[in-house]
Amino acid sequence: MNTGARARSAIVAVDLMGGDHSPDAVIEGCLKALEKGTAILALGDAPAVARLRSQGDYPNLQTVECSQVITPDDPPVRAIRHKRDSTIVKGLSAVKNGDAGAFVSAGSTGALVAGGVLIMKRAKGVDRPCLGIVLPSQNKRGVLFVDLGASSDVRSETLVEFGLMGKIYAECVLGWHEPKVGLLNIGTEKEKGNMVARKAYKLMQDAPLNFAGNIEARDVFFGKADVIVTDGFTGNVFLKTCEGTVLFQLDVIREQVQSSILSKLGAVLMKPAFRKVNEILDYSAYGGAPMLGLEGCLVKCHGSSGAVAIANGIEQALRFLSNDVASIISDTLSKAHREGES
Repeated sequence: MNTGARARSAIVAVDLMGGDHSPDAVIEGCLKALEKGTAILALGDAPAVARLRSQGDYPNLQTVECSQVITPDDPPVRAIRHKRDSTIVKGLSAVKNGDAGAFVSAGSTGALVAGGVLIMKRAKGVDRPCLGIVLPSQNKRGVLFVDLGASSDVRSETLVEFGLMGKIYAECVLGWHEPKVGLLNIGTEKEKGNMVARKAYKLMQDAPLNFAGNIEARDVFFGKADVIVTDGFTGNVFLKTCEGTVLFQLDVIREQVQSSILSKLGAVLMKPAFRKVNEILDYSAYGGAPMLGLEGCLVKCHGSSGAVAIANGIEQALRFLSNDVASIISDTLSKAHREGES
C-alpha cells in the first residue's frame, strides 16, 4: 500500500445526519475524535457542515455537503438507489472508492445494511454479512452478539461464518483471547432447535472455533460464551425484547420510588448504586455495531447515540482498520471454503 492509500485508509467518514440527536450529538462526537488527532471526513447538509466547521480550524477535518438524507421511513434499497447525494450513499461510496477507510453512522439500519452490500460489497468468501454488538455481561467484559438483523434468512453454513467473523472481531478489535463461541438455541442439548440450528451445531464442532455449544437466551449475559451466534431475525427480536424489558423495569422502579416519602429517601441513599448500574448497562462505552463481512469497515451506532457513543464508534472503526479485520475475515472464510471443498 502506498503512502497516499495508507493515509486515506486511516480516515473515518462520519454521517452527521444519522440518529435521533443529529447533527448536534454527532458533531460533538466528531470534535472529541478530532481533538485526539483522528482524521475525519464529515458528511451532512450545508447547515450541519457549517456548524461543525465553526467549532474550530482542524487540519484533520474534511467535509462533504449532501443535499439528501435517508430516513428510517425510506424503503432501504430504493433509497440507496435513488438518493445518490445522501450522507449514507456518499459515506459508503467514500470507503468503496478509497477516500476513507471506514464509515460510522447512526442512521437507518435498513439503508446501511442494503448500502453495505450494494456499495461496499460482500468480502470474498462471505455468504452473508452480519451485524454485531457488545452487550453487558456479568463478567463486566461484555458479550458479542451476532446477528442483529443484517441477514434474517440463513443456512447452517452461514451461522458458522457468523461465528468465525465474530471470533475474529472479538480477537482483533476487542482483544479477547480465544473467545468461546456459542449458538443461541431453545435448549443446551445438541439435538435442540430446528434443522438449521442442529446442522449448525455439528458444523461448529468441526470449525476452527472454541465452540461452547448451545446457549439459551436467559444465559446470554452470564459468561457462558463470549460470542453468541444466531440469525438476524431471531437476534433482532432478542435485542428488542431486552430493550423493552429494561425500559419496563425502569418504569416500574421509578413508579415505586415515587410512591412514598420513605421510598424516595431510600432512592437518595441508593443513588450511587443506581449510577453504577447505569454505567454497566450503558451501550455507549462500546460504540456501535460493526457490520462484518464487507469489503470495508462499517460501524452502525445506535439511533439514540450521544456524543460519547459516536466518539467510541469512531475509535472502534480505527481499531477495525488498524488490525485489518476485513482482510482477515475474507482470508479466513475463503480458506474454510477451500478446505470444505477438498
